Amino acid sequence: MKKIAALLLCFCLISAVQVSVFAENTSEDGRDKAAVISATVPDSHTITVIADHAQSLLSGKAESVILVSRLSEPRLLIRPEAGYKVTKVTLNGEDITNQLQGGYYTLSPVNEDKTLTVETEAVKINEDSRHDISGTITDGNGNPVSGATVEIGGNTGKTDKNGNFTVTDVPDGRYPVTVTDKDGNIIGYTEVEIGNGETDYMPNGDGSYTLTAPENSALQLTLTVTEDGKITVDSLTDVTPEPERPGSEPLTGDSNNIAVWLVMLSVSGCVICATAIRKKKHKN
Repeated sequence: MKKIAALLLCFCLISAVQVSVFAENTSEDGRDKAAVISATVPDSHTITVIADHAQSLLSGKAESVILVSRLSEPRLLIRPEAGYKVTKVTLNGEDITNQLQGGYYTLSPVNEDKTLTVETEAVKINEDSRHDISGTITDGNGNPVSGATVEIGGNTGKTDKNGNFTVTDVPDGRYPVTVTDKDGNIIGYTEVEIGNGETDYMPNGDGSYTLTAPENSALQLTLTVTEDGKITVDSLTDVTPEPERPGSEPLTGDSNNIAVWLVMLSVSGCVICATAIRKKKHKN
């Protein structure tokens, strides 16, 4: 009896572990045959982007529908338009805003179609305070990044062979900062918020930077493009010339002292007067 019970238990275990799925089908000759049931797994999925005043870029390309390989882990750059900032990002309804780092978000292995929603809001721009922003861009090894295009709030400049650039007429506000190479590929990204105050810069927790400087001052930045595609602000300097102090004489390039000129003119006048008087007396 125990042997029979053991055999029945083994049979139940085998049946539970291995289950065959089949369907009976009758052929024309009356014989039964098994019908195979199969499922086709797609080799790619789509990420639908819903965003106002923002873009979602993959490999430097912005699309409203992004096609990615199945089980890939795409890294998206979420970039707002100038004058806007990202306030909330959801992926299939899940809030992932806090997972953004420097504008980038890496998805977990994609096994289904997804919807990415980006919410933004307008930020204040102070047109009365503008800045010419120049600086130097280097890579992580300290080498200058030459021939790149620097965009700050829609205004652009190009780096020379030493990595130096100038972007003019940037009003106070919050802006995306993008560096692209000669082929138009994005190699660096961050966001800056420029405001009035003492000349200083401060990194924020989301990978952006707050820059403060006097109104209408010219700024000098030192930037580094890191290997992960981010930009770090390493220094900020106000290079606006100091205003002239009241009563100070302008520098003209003439090294002569004006007091010496006055003395010489006085002496010359006295000599001319004395000579005229002497001639008059001699004539009389």
